[in-house]
Amino acid sequence: MNQRPLSPHLQIWRWGPHMLISILHRATGDGMALVGLGVLVWWLGALASGPEAYATFQGAMGSPLGLIVLVGLSWAFFTHMMSGLRHFVLDIGAGYELDTNRMWSIAAPIIAILLTMAFWAVILTR
Repeated sequence: MNQRPLSPHLQIWRWGPHMLISILHRATGDGMALVGLGVLVWWLGALASGPEAYATFQGAMGSPLGLIVLVGLSWAFFTHMMSGLRHFVLDIGAGYELDTNRMWSIAAPIIAILLTMAFWAVILTR
């Protein structure tokens, strides 16, 4: 008979903000890598292809769908950045207290949303 201990199953873990922020960190990193790279390559190609191609790019990114993509990319950037800063603090050995960890897990995405709103407020008011 095997007497080795079993790893805890997912059913016994209680979901918390720290789990959500960890998943968001991975998802936003992947999203920026895939979508952001596509937008960057399209922008560089349009820039190198001349005024007509660049005008097409500007029209697409200035459309409602394009703005959703750009706002989404900036939100992903700020969310990933705030989560990365949280992980950096954890890596230096601070913030492991349960209340502190929970507070920063909740604060990180809220701060990211506020930074995204401020970023676009600056862009759209110029």
